Amino acid sequence: MASKLSAPYGSSLPWAEPSWYTGRPSAYYNDSHRRLRDAVRTWCEENIAQHTDAWNEAGQVDPAIYQKCAEAGLLVPIAFGKSIPPQWSKYPIISGIKPQDWDGFHDFVLWDELIRSGGLASIFIGLVVGAPPLLKFASQSLQDKIFPEILSGEKRICLAITEPDAGSDVRNIKTTAELTPDGQHYIVNGEKKWITNGMFSDYFMTAVRTGPPGSGAGGISMLLIPRSEGLRTRKLDVIAGPLSATTYVTFEDVKVPIKYLIGTEGAGFKQTMVNFNHERLWIAFQAIRGCRVAIHDAFQWALKREAFDKLLIEQPVVRNKFGNMGRQIESLQAWTEQIIYELENLNDEDGARLLGGTTALLKVESGLVCKYVAEECLKIMGGLGLTKTGQGARIESFYRAVPSFVVPGGSEDVLIDLGVREALKIHRLAEKAKGAKL
Repeated sequence: MASKLSAPYGSSLPWAEPSWYTGRPSAYYNDSHRRLRDAVRTWCEENIAQHTDAWNEAGQVDPAIYQKCAEAGLLVPIAFGKSIPPQWSKYPIISGIKPQDWDGFHDFVLWDELIRSGGLASIFIGLVVGAPPLLKFASQSLQDKIFPEILSGEKRICLAITEPDAGSDVRNIKTTAELTPDGQHYIVNGEKKWITNGMFSDYFMTAVRTGPPGSGAGGISMLLIPRSEGLRTRKLDVIAGPLSATTYVTFEDVKVPIKYLIGTEGAGFKQTMVNFNHERLWIAFQAIRGCRVAIHDAFQWALKREAFDKLLIEQPVVRNKFGNMGRQIESLQAWTEQIIYELENLNDEDGARLLGGTTALLKVESGLVCKYVAEECLKIMGGLGLTKTGQGARIESFYRAVPSFVVPGGSEDVLIDLGVREALKIHRLAEKAKGAKL
C-alpha cells in the first residue's frame, strides 16, 4: 500500500503539534484545512507575533488590529463557525474558503493557530460567544443591522451572563428588564461581572430577568444592549492578564428599544444553555494548543539543560513527565475531534440533546489536562518557569492562565454532575424506546 504521509509542518518536537501537522494521515482533515492552517499561521506571524509583548505591557491590543482582522477574513468564521450564512459571504473569509465548505474542523484549525499566536485570541472571546445568540434567535431585522457592523470591524460585541451572585447558577440572575408603560422600551438595572471584552464592546448580549422575582429560568430573557447612557464599564484585573479586557458592567436605568429583544420573552435560559455548549468546545480548543505550546518549550529546554551530569531529557523521571503529558494531550485532541465529527453529522437539536453532557465533561477534562501540563512543564523549567521573560515566559503565562480554562463555562463540580445527569437521561430514553418496540 502506498504511503499516505504528507509533508510535516511546524515543530517536530513530540506532541508540540497535532499529529496531522506532522504528516501522519487523518480521516478528518483535507487540503482546505491545510491551506487554512498555513494562511492563519502566516498572517499571525506577520501581524501579531512581534507585537504581543508590547500589547501585554500596554494592557491592551492595538485597536487597529481588529480592522485588520476583518480585512483578512477572520471575523466571519469566528462569528459563525460552521454555520456561516450565505448572505454574509460578501465579507472575506481567510484562505478563500467558501461558506458552504466551512466545517467544525476549520473552526478547530482556526482557533488552534490564533491561540498559538499568543496575543490575539483573547480579543475575539466576546465575538465568539456573543454572536451565536444573535444568529440563532434574533429577528432578521436585528441581524441585518448588527452583523454588518461587527463583521466589518466597526463595532464589537460581548456576552454578559455572569453576575456577582450568579455564575454557574444562571437561573438566579437578578439584572432586571422592565417594560415601559408604552411597551416600546425595556429599562435595565443590575450588574454583570467577569465579562470578557466588555471594556471595548459596543453591544452586550445580556441575560436579564423579565419575569417577576422567583420566576426562575422561565423569567429570563436575552436582550442585546447597545452601549448607551446608564451603562458603565470598569476593568477587572484577572490572573490570566489584561488582553481579555475582563469587565464589571453596571446598568442603571438603561433604556433599550424592544426591537433588541432576542427571540421571545422567557426564552433566555434556553438560549444561554445552547450557547454554553459552543463555549465549552471552544475552551477545549484553547486548552489543547496551550498545552502544546508549553510542552514544546519544556522539550526545548530539556534537550539542552544539564543537571547531575546529564541532560534533563536523559533523566528517566523527566521522560516520565513528558510521556504522561503527551498521552493526556493526545487523548484530549482525539476526544475533541470525535465530538466535532459527531456535531458535523447531527442537526443542531440532536447535537445539543446528545452532546451537551459530553461537551461539559470535555470542558472539565480540558481544565484537568491544562493543570497537569502547566505544572509539569513549570517543574521541568525550574526557575525559568516562574519568569515572565526569556525561555520560560510562555510556560509562566500558560500556568497563570490555567484558571481561565477551569472557571469559565461552568465549574468542574457542576459540569461533572451535568454530564452524568445528561448521560442518564439519554439512557432512560433509550430504554423507553426499547420497551416501546417490544
